[in-house]
Amino acid sequence: MRTEKLEAVNVTSINDFLDDKLRWCFKWGENRVPRRTPKVLDIGKKLHEAFELHFKEPEIEVDEALRQLLPPPGTILDPEDQKVDDALRGLLEPLAFWKDQYAIDQTLEVEEPFTAWLTSGAKFRGRPDRVVLAYGKVFHMQHKSVGGSVNLGTFLTLQQRNLHELMYGRYLMKKYPDHPYGGSILNIVRKLKYRSKQVTKAEPYGKILHTPEEMMLQTMVAFNQEQSDIANEEVNLLSVAMDRTLEAYYGGHRIPSNRRLDGGYHGNSIDPYTLVMLGEVSLSDDALFMDRVDTYDLNLESEGTE
Repeated sequence: MRTEKLEAVNVTSINDFLDDKLRWCFKWGENRVPRRTPKVLDIGKKLHEAFELHFKEPEIEVDEALRQLLPPPGTILDPEDQKVDDALRGLLEPLAFWKDQYAIDQTLEVEEPFTAWLTSGAKFRGRPDRVVLAYGKVFHMQHKSVGGSVNLGTFLTLQQRNLHELMYGRYLMKKYPDHPYGGSILNIVRKLKYRSKQVTKAEPYGKILHTPEEMMLQTMVAFNQEQSDIANEEVNLLSVAMDRTLEAYYGGHRIPSNRRLDGGYHGNSIDPYTLVMLGEVSLSDDALFMDRVDTYDLNLESEGTE
């Protein structure tokens, strides 16, 4: 069902709007998304689901939770799906060593959605991965999967301006007023190869290439109130711009598009929405597009205010 009036936003929709306004209208106004998505995203999604299952049912260890989410061994997969399956199965053994690296006193919630009012009249939606109490403070533990070549120093510096964490912190501060809010604990899984899968002089079959300590780490990012205030102001301003863009789109006005995304983020493929803009396919073609699934529960019991 298409959306003609902006009622809610989340970090993903904001980022999509900043990337490309017309594609944002297709995705968040018409609510139509491509059926095929980059397979690399499936790795992070499955890891996220595995941690969610573990924290909701602690008797299920993380590696076993991931194993339950994978197709049965021997399942015939297409080449791209097989690559994802191989990568995830390669993480099963090191994930057996996963443990919290900070002294967690209590898990307060896991994947509980929330809405918080914006001054623009729209709602901001979120779903914290895991909220914990540690060292007398409340933290949002966010699960992150990163490529093995990612510079962790750079990655952590950028987290200080992470819109997701700055906005979530505002909500969690109000939900848990009896404890100070500490910020984020990043639960990072690096997508490195644990064991060699072939025989060479340098790497005999089964040789451990990267230790679990190299592949899994947790680190804290302190909450910055000033940056959070700036982020909140920007979200309010953007929500107004998003509402006006949606109104213009359905009013028949031309919405500019980011032509640099015509070839995908890496410029080596044709973005499905590009074909819509060229008039070669239609958003209504169910073979190419499907309705976007709303991952946020609409019947929320708790609401914050901003």
